[in-house]
Amino acid sequence: MSGVGPRRAAASGGPRGFTLTELMVAVAIVGLLAAMSVYYMRSKVSTIDVANRVGDLLREANRRAVALGPVRAEVALGIGTKARTRVRGIRGGPQPTFVLERLQEEAPPSTGAVWVAVVQYTVAREAVAESWAPGVGAYGALARSDDWTALEVRCYPDGTCDPYTLFFEAAERASESQRFARLSVMPIGGAIMTRRDWN
Repeated sequence: MSGVGPRRAAASGGPRGFTLTELMVAVAIVGLLAAMSVYYMRSKVSTIDVANRVGDLLREANRRAVALGPVRAEVALGIGTKARTRVRGIRGGPQPTFVLERLQEEAPPSTGAVWVAVVQYTVAREAVAESWAPGVGAYGALARSDDWTALEVRCYPDGTCDPYTLFFEAAERASESQRFARLSVMPIGGAIMTRRDWN
């Protein structure tokens, strides 16, 4: 008698579960939607974002140079520079790493000093560090280099920095407004200017 009840419920349209095929289709759809949301929701770094990030590093170098004050005369003579901070490339390639360093003077009577790393930034993979040049100007007007380990922008206690221009390009095809970016370090006041083009 106990076997009659369940048969009667199934035959009369009572509750029944999902088939394995239906469950697999539902899981596949949820997985596809989750993958699409992760792809479209992640933040995309543009060339101007990279230029602004390197510009922030240079602004911080300029701020610290002013805040730390002048280098002692005998130390500046011993090491050959009055710069208090610098930003230099420590790794080359299309995504170089830039490091901000400050000058740490040794205690008197020593005339030595060492550069101490403060913070570093590696260019995001969405952008390519194309080239750099001493001086400020457009892409075609400057003698450029792609050896990022040779880049060294120095900032001084009077608020000035060495003039340089850095050029960045999108790693993948991008719209014209997001394809290029230029970062210029002005010699007067260490002003940093970024643009969405190379001209």
